[in-house]
Amino acid sequence: MIVLKSSRENIGQYEKAEAVVLLLCKECADHIRMLGLPEDFYEAVAYQIKTQGYGFTDKGSITSALMKTGSGFTRLIFAGVGAGKECTPNHLRMAAGNAARELQKCKIKQAVAAAPLLTNPKRGHYLKALAEGLLLGSYTFDKYKSKKDTDETGNSNRNAEVNRGGPCAEGGNEENISITVFTAIENADAIVNEATSICCAICHARDLANEPGNVITPDVLAAEAVQTAKKYELEVEVLCVKEMQERGMGAILAVGAGSVHEPRMIMLKYAKGGDKPFTAFVGKGITFDSGGISIKPSDGMGEMKDDMTGAAAVLGAMEAVAALQLPVNLIGIMACAENMPSGSAVRPGDIIRAGNGKTIEVDNTDAEGRLVLADAVWYACRKGATKVIDIATLTGAVSIALGEHMSAVVSNDDSLAEEIKKAGHRAGEAWWQLPVLEEAEEMLESKCADLINNAGRPAGVITGGVFVGQFVDKGIPWAHLDIGGTSSAKKTEGHLPEGCTAFGTATLIELAKSF
Repeated sequence: MIVLKSSRENIGQYEKAEAVVLLLCKECADHIRMLGLPEDFYEAVAYQIKTQGYGFTDKGSITSALMKTGSGFTRLIFAGVGAGKECTPNHLRMAAGNAARELQKCKIKQAVAAAPLLTNPKRGHYLKALAEGLLLGSYTFDKYKSKKDTDETGNSNRNAEVNRGGPCAEGGNEENISITVFTAIENADAIVNEATSICCAICHARDLANEPGNVITPDVLAAEAVQTAKKYELEVEVLCVKEMQERGMGAILAVGAGSVHEPRMIMLKYAKGGDKPFTAFVGKGITFDSGGISIKPSDGMGEMKDDMTGAAAVLGAMEAVAALQLPVNLIGIMACAENMPSGSAVRPGDIIRAGNGKTIEVDNTDAEGRLVLADAVWYACRKGATKVIDIATLTGAVSIALGEHMSAVVSNDDSLAEEIKKAGHRAGEAWWQLPVLEEAEEMLESKCADLINNAGRPAGVITGGVFVGQFVDKGIPWAHLDIGGTSSAKKTEGHLPEGCTAFGTATLIELAKSF
């Protein structure tokens, strides 16, 4: 666990630290005397430049060296930000994430971090990015790893219950890493505190999505939401099967029909915005997706435990908004079900009726996310939302279209889509708006029902989003966020860990700040 604090005073603190982290772009490397470092450090940087050039400032690079000082030894860590236009808040965020893991690897307990960028009082957004990088980069999910600790009697104690990873971890065997960030920004403490609240929420979402399907089921996710609501004094409502039947929510009920774990529709409400209208964040919460009767191939099916990342992102966003006490009105909807094959499961060819009365022909039971979202966005409108944003690991097609570092936006409102893209840019998450094709609705027409849930491979991201949009009340601005390619990472890189990234959580939080 990393504990951050800021300081405007660096006299004597460099010498006391076990490690000094310098976050540098190529241009900044020539201006490090602004940091007030001991002379030995300047000599080390000069030597680095003389022998290796400016490679230690390359984007993503980490260079670590142990140097002799007057008081002993200090580890000097260079975290590269890049050169020229690469020197952005997000690249600083990535560099800080790399630095956090280097500190962990070297078992450092007390460190200082400095960057010439932060000597400019107007660069608070860079400080926020640096803080988020350090906190998110330190995240680990090792709850189920058996760890051997030997006590004073020589006995080996196993501890398989390591609490939440990241900045809000409690308990466990890891000691804190205390990092002091030197900066000339006057409201630095407030910025660091805000970053900590945001990162706590993101790491909470990561934890939930990293949990296996035999742990996180719809009722467990509902219990987690209730616990969060109690902690932050949010209004909460959990609909079980009977309540959903009464409301005619046949779409989510059909998806959950094949599992022994019954579906849940969860609503959280935060009302600190006075007369402002309510916006709804709606998340897909498929706690495990086997594909149902249209079963998925076995290769990679284990990754489908994270098909509830959209719901986790919504819960994380609601947590952060409440922790920051933002002056907004917000509804969070989590549509949770487990998609399993069984004798009671929905079949291809079945026709179901959603909450808004529309009938749906189920062509493919593996196109289930749009079904649970259909009832969820409709329910959000029933709860008073005047703007709806849904987020889901909806398609594999999005990674074919946009890769693994950018997510898609499909919207009926260009200004809303632009707000989301800008919020994502500030939060370090990339979004691209796809067009709502005129023929998309035609592709979703069914011969025997109002809609079909699968329009085939062409324009799969668009038709998936347009399907969900059919269940939002007319006239309400709506956006669909497809995080199917970015919700998890194959390798650790910068502030993004291998496994669940909780992509989209930061964007929702940043977006809420603008309401």
